[in-house]
Amino acid sequence: MSKPLISIILTYYKKKKYIKKTIGSIIGQSYKNFQLIFVYDDIDKKDLNYIQKIIKKIKNKKVIINKKNLGVAMSRNIASKYIKG
Repeated sequence: MSKPLISIILTYYKKKKYIKKTIGSIIGQSYKNFQLIFVYDDIDKKDLNYIQKIIKKIKNKKVIINKKNLGVAMSRNIASKYIKG
C-alpha cells in the first residue's frame, strides 16, 4: 500500500533570508510522497531565479507567479486549486 500524497502550499513575499532553510526542511523530510505548490507573491522578481534553483530538486511541484501582490490568503486560495493530496 502506497503512502498518501501530501500537498504543501508555500507562499513567498520578500523573505529570501528564510526561504532556503524552509525549502531545505521540506526536501529533508523522511516522508517523500508530497507535492509542493509554491506561490511567488512579489511583483519584484529579483528573488525568483534564486528560488527556482533551490526548488528544482523537487520533482512534484507547481510554481505559481502572481502578476501582482495578492497577499498570503489569496495566494493560498489560488494554490488550493492545484492540490492533489
